[in-house]
Amino acid sequence: MSIQPGNLIKTTRASIGIPVGTVGLVTEQHSVNGGRHGLVVYVVKLHGIGSTRRFLGEDLEVLSGL
Repeated sequence: MSIQPGNLIKTTRASIGIPVGTVGLVTEQHSVNGGRHGLVVYVVKLHGIGSTRRFLGEDLEVLSGL
C-alpha cells in the first residue's frame, strides 16, 4: 500500500526522541528535486509525542488508509 496524506502509520526506524513503532498521521507529502530520483518526504504528526517530523517512505509502515 502506498503512503498518502491521511494514512495512519508507524515508524520502522528509531530516531532521536522517536522510538520504533511510534504511531502518527501523514499530513503532507513532498517530492524532492535533485538527489535520488523519485525521492518523497512525508510530514507526520506523531501521536503521544505531539511533534511533527519528516520521514522517508522506507522508514514508515502503513497501518490504515482512507
